[in-house]
Amino acid sequence: MKRILYTYLLLFGLTAWAQGPEALFQQANDAYKKGDYQTAVSAYEKVLQSGKEAPELYFNMANAYYKLNKIAPSIYYYEKALQLAPSDEDIAYNLALANKMKIDKIDKVPENFFLRLRKNMAHWFSSDAWAKIAVFFAFLGLILFVIFLFNKQTHLKRLTFVGMFVSLFMLLFSLYNANFAKHLEQVKYAIIFVPETELRNEPNLTADKVVTLHEGTKVRLEKTEGNWAYVKLPDGKKAWIPASDVRFLSINK
Repeated sequence: MKRILYTYLLLFGLTAWAQGPEALFQQANDAYKKGDYQTAVSAYEKVLQSGKEAPELYFNMANAYYKLNKIAPSIYYYEKALQLAPSDEDIAYNLALANKMKIDKIDKVPENFFLRLRKNMAHWFSSDAWAKIAVFFAFLGLILFVIFLFNKQTHLKRLTFVGMFVSLFMLLFSLYNANFAKHLEQVKYAIIFVPETELRNEPNLTADKVVTLHEGTKVRLEKTEGNWAYVKLPDGKKAWIPASDVRFLSINK
C-alpha cells in the first residue's frame, strides 16, 4: 500500500468545542496511535454523540474501523467524510481501499460525458456556496451597469459593457450549478450493514429474490415503505431491502 492510513490531528476547530468533545477526540487520536483501535472507535463515537461532526472526525472513525477489518462502518464513515469534503483526495483514496474489501463487485452503469461534466462542475462547491457566488456576480453586474450608465469615458464603457455580460454569464452559470448541486445533495444513499441480505421484488419476505448483497455495498435510496427501502444498485437494478439492513447516509445538519 503506497499510502498509509493515518489520522488528522486537531485541524478542524476543536478549540471552539467544549472541553468534553475536545478531550475525547484527543484521547481517541492517542488510542489510535497506540494501536488500540477499539478504544479509539468508542471515543470517536462519543464525540459524534455530542452532536459534533466534521470530515476529520468521520475520517478518523473510518480509519479505526478499517484497522479493525470492519468493512461496513469503515465505508460508511469514509462516505460521511466525503459528503462534507467531496474534494479531499485522501478520503477518496482510503474509501477506494476500503471498497476493495467488499464481497460484491457490481458494474456501474456508465455515465455519458456531459453528465459527468455537470457533476464535476457542481461538486466544485456546495449548493450554498454556488448560491453565494451567484449573489456576488449579481451585485457585480449591477455595479458595472451603474458605472456604464454614468461614466462618459468610451474605453471604460466598453470594459464595463463586457464586464456586465461576463457577470451575467457567471450569474447564470452559478445558479445552474447551485440548482444541480442541490439536486445531487438531495439524492440519498445507504450502506448495507449486515453480513448478507436478500433484495426482493416486493416489500415482503415472501416475494421473489432479486439479488443477494453483502456488507459495505452502497445503494441509492429511491423511497421507503414501512420497514422496507426501495433501492437502486450501481448496475441499475431496483429492489426492496429491509430498512434495518442498511444505514442511511445523511448529514447531521
